[in-house]
Amino acid sequence: MLSLLKKLFLKFQSLKFRLMALITVMLIVVVGLPVGFFIYELDDNYEEFSKNLIETASQVVYQFIYDGMMKNDSLMIQQNLKLLAMDPSIQLVRIYEPHGRIAFSSSESEINKNVRDLAEYFDFNKSVSNEMESFVRKDNIYAHHHPIYVQEECQPCHTNVGSVIGILDVQAGFTSSDQLYRASKNLAIFGGAVIIIILWILLNLLYQSQVESRLKVIMSGFDKLSRGDFHSKVKIPGRHELAVLADKFNKMVENLKSARFKEDQFLQEKLERADRLVTLGEVAAEIAHEVNNPAGIILSRAEILKDEILEQNPDNKSVEDLNIIIQQTEKIAETTRSILHYSRKLPQDYAKTNLGEIIKHSIKILEPRIKKSKVKISINRPDNDLFVWGNFSQLEQVFCNLINNSLDFIQPEKGVIQISIEQEQNDGKPERHYIIYRDNGPGIPHEYRDKIFSPFFTTKQDEKGTGLGLFIVKNILVNHKGSIKIDERNREGARFVIELEAYNGKS
Repeated sequence: MLSLLKKLFLKFQSLKFRLMALITVMLIVVVGLPVGFFIYELDDNYEEFSKNLIETASQVVYQFIYDGMMKNDSLMIQQNLKLLAMDPSIQLVRIYEPHGRIAFSSSESEINKNVRDLAEYFDFNKSVSNEMESFVRKDNIYAHHHPIYVQEECQPCHTNVGSVIGILDVQAGFTSSDQLYRASKNLAIFGGAVIIIILWILLNLLYQSQVESRLKVIMSGFDKLSRGDFHSKVKIPGRHELAVLADKFNKMVENLKSARFKEDQFLQEKLERADRLVTLGEVAAEIAHEVNNPAGIILSRAEILKDEILEQNPDNKSVEDLNIIIQQTEKIAETTRSILHYSRKLPQDYAKTNLGEIIKHSIKILEPRIKKSKVKISINRPDNDLFVWGNFSQLEQVFCNLINNSLDFIQPEKGVIQISIEQEQNDGKPERHYIIYRDNGPGIPHEYRDKIFSPFFTTKQDEKGTGLGLFIVKNILVNHKGSIKIDERNREGARFVIELEAYNGKS
């Protein structure tokens, strides 16, 4: 039952139902109103015609009995009324006194009876006086109520000239004219109904052949398109709107087909690129494995050399250079271990790490380049130490990569780098740390902001960059359950927002 009601509701909501309803209303208005007006005029004219006929019949009756009335011959009047009743159109003729007594009648059985007691008496309007002429219709019979006045020629018998002496009641049925009227009326109604039905059927067929069938073709095309068929075409001949719509549909299918082809090509390129990255990762892991051994030898030799110099001359300035060599060699070893870890050859080594110390150490490593470029760099952080759970060397690499990128773009002697550390607390305990990194360089163009974290993407000139710096930064932060985003609100220079989980005492 519910499904049936739902189908009916959907049918009522359809364009076809609305259009057919509109056509029906328009046909009723366009055809029905003229037919209704014609019937109204026909009724009015027939009413006027009938009144004229009954009035004419009354005049004929009056003239027919006039001689008998002037001679005061009751027998002559009665005989004349009977003769008049022989006319097929005249049903009954009677003369009754103002108080109702029937004096003369073509039906002798009702003489001397009160006219108002008879069943076939026409109930004239009670508000109309006997002295007023009136017409009444009942079914196909018309009655004319005509007062008879005392005239001057009646003075030998009547002295009250002008008063009503009787009422002439003539009842007639105009069978032929009534049949013609009813036939004309029925023909008009039937003709109007037939015209409405024929036009409705023709318009419905026209809609089905010219609109609905073509809409079904277009809908079939959309149905095939929704199933992934990009070779479907809708063919509708002509220059009308639906033909134009079909042509637009075919062009849309062609555009979708072209876009699908380009998308497949793009996915294929992505797969090939991913395959190259996998191969590159495997090669990098092998290189890291090979570099790790020489780096270990350099580190051990540098430490031995440092110990020998300290034994001979503790104040030798070469010790500081050896310390830098040892630190950088350790960094090489840590980087190769990170690559090996990324290739699942080494375990991850995380610990409680001071965020401020990481940033300070990153600046110290790049201090020679910073001084050479004469760039000002500042750190704003809370008084208390902020800790995260992570790898010191990897997080150090994050800030080294960011600072190196800034140094490649900002102008020497005018460059400014600002690093601010903020924290988010809940119930007095830090939950997350935010590092706001900004410089006053040229900034990142809007069209590049979705690409800068992609591998091998770089805007540096003269092959200065490999396009891996920010890619590595993002991967390190993701491995530390953090993130890095570009601040879209910043219009001058580059501005990054780094988010890291605060250390909560648990690994």
